[in-house]
Amino acid sequence: MAQWYVKDLSKLTGVSVQTLHHYDKIGLLKPSSRLESRYRLYSEADLLKLQQIIALKFFGFSLAQI
Repeated sequence: MAQWYVKDLSKLTGVSVQTLHHYDKIGLLKPSSRLESRYRLYSEADLLKLQQIIALKFFGFSLAQI
């Protein structure tokens, strides 16, 4: 199963690192795991959830609605 660091997920999806950190902070998209170094690791399930968030934002939903 694939996993990505926040920087790699950002490059893959076009969502900025700062936005991913914000989603984590507000509880919208928590990484599947964190390393001892506190680096975020995102799974394939997290990628699918992020793609849903991107689609819902495209259709005009606010973060609060999502």
